[in-house]
Parts: sequence; C-alpha cells; structure tokens
Amino acid sequence: MNQRLNRPTNASTVRMATGVALAVATLMAGCGGGSGDDADSEDKLYVGYYQEDPTNNPEDPTPGTLIVRLPPESGAFEGQMPFSYVGCMGGADVGTISGMRSTSGLDGDWTGTVDNVEVGGAYRGTYDAGADEFSGTYTNAGGKVHVSGGSDCAHDIAALGTWRLSGGSTNSPSDFVISSSGGTTPTWTWPSQGTTVFYLARVFDRNCLSESVTSSECMMGEGQTLLPRIQYPEEFPSAKPLKDGGSYLVAVHAVNALDARQVGFSTRIEKP
Repeated sequence: MNQRLNRPTNASTVRMATGVALAVATLMAGCGGGSGDDADSEDKLYVGYYQEDPTNNPEDPTPGTLIVRLPPESGAFEGQMPFSYVGCMGGADVGTISGMRSTSGLDGDWTGTVDNVEVGGAYRGTYDAGADEFSGTYTNAGGKVHVSGGSDCAHDIAALGTWRLSGGSTNSPSDFVISSSGGTTPTWTWPSQGTTVFYLARVFDRNCLSESVTSSECMMGEGQTLLPRIQYPEEFPSAKPLKDGGSYLVAVHAVNALDARQVGFSTRIEKP
C-alpha cells in the first residue's frame, strides 16, 4: 500500500504531513490483553517496518510501520501497520492482515482500501529465533495500481514489497538511537542520517495496543521533520497528550528524500 510521501525540501521550512493514512495489519494471537509491558500476556508485541519494492515502484517506493502481537509459538495473529502520507483523499485508510504463526514463520493475507481503491494479497515471512525477528514479503493481488485524485494528486500502490519485525528494540543502523528529554512533553533526538534525509516519527499508547492492537486509537500522534529531533506534542499535528505513568512506543523512520527509501529505523519505549 502506498501514498506519496510529503518530503520536506529545505531545513528552514519543515512540512508536516497533512493527511494521515492508517493501514492496519493484524498479527495477534487471540486477545490476550495484559499490560503494556507484555509481562501479563502470553502474546508479545513486535515492531518493525515495510518497504515497497523500488524496482516495481520507482516513482515512490514508500516505507511504513508494522506493529503486531504474536503468540509465543503457533496460533492466529493480527496487529496494525500504520503509514503517514499525503494521500489524495486524506483521512484514515485501514487495512488488515490475519493468518497463522508457526514455529518457522508467518502465513497470512492482507486486505483494505487506499483512497477508495481496494488492495490486498499475501503476507508471508520466516522466523529467525536467534534474533527474535520475522522477515518476509507481501504482494498486492491486483498488481501495481496507479491512484489519482483531485488537485492533480497521484500516487502508486506497489505490487509487492518486503517487511521486517523485531521482538525487541530496533536500532538500524546501530548508531541510530532515539534519546529523550523525558516528561510528558519530551524532545526526541537521534543522530543525523544524512543531508537528504527526513524523519517520520510516530507515537503509540502501549496499553491501548495491549487491549486492541488493531485500533487506530492507539496512535497518539505523528510528525515529520528534516532535523534530527522533534518535540512532542508541538510538532505532532492533532497529537494526544502523554500522561504520567503511561507507557508509549516511539518509532522513527529515516527516509531519503531523493528516492523515498528508508535508510534508518529506530524504536524507543517512553515512560513519562
């Protein structure tokens, strides 16, 4: 699934994403519930990303976020896969993934709509027990789709892509680590990944994810910046306030503005 990214073009003016498109991909075994720290649930939260295939879709090979809950071994799964783009229609687009986890990987299918265009296909991956990571591919059964709308808006939905999920904190590359000033109005910082790179940051309520991993209400806010830092909630349009004692997931994508390819991904657990 893909909508053209709103890529900032200069350091003095940081454009914020004006449309929020959520595609929700489900990877959760049962409805285990439990606390946001995963200690009271058999299911485990995995966080990662996807990348549309740049050969199939060189126009705008968009990356996105994956948030899933998986059973410890075999069983049904579901979760959510949020993306932040400037779509032709704006608002929240929601897709779902469901299927089965085995000891060797994931086998599922996804379906949804992007700008009123139906999309969906297979979602498959294998498990690396040593790294506690899943990785694989997804396909769009309808192939590559061109979407157009008003005001000369247009973007492409790739026919296929790759994805990766981790059961622990992710820092790729290893020095791409999110730091925090703390409190309920933190500033998050990270090492610069280059002069042509911009950053997409998303914040989620972990307790909400524990109760309903597929709910779009779990997203607290998302922002976009050219700088290696971002303030919450000032730079997150329509953000919900963080609360003392809460537990939040912060995910930051570093994206090359020249070709929309992801060059870095990092996560952090924030506890004001």
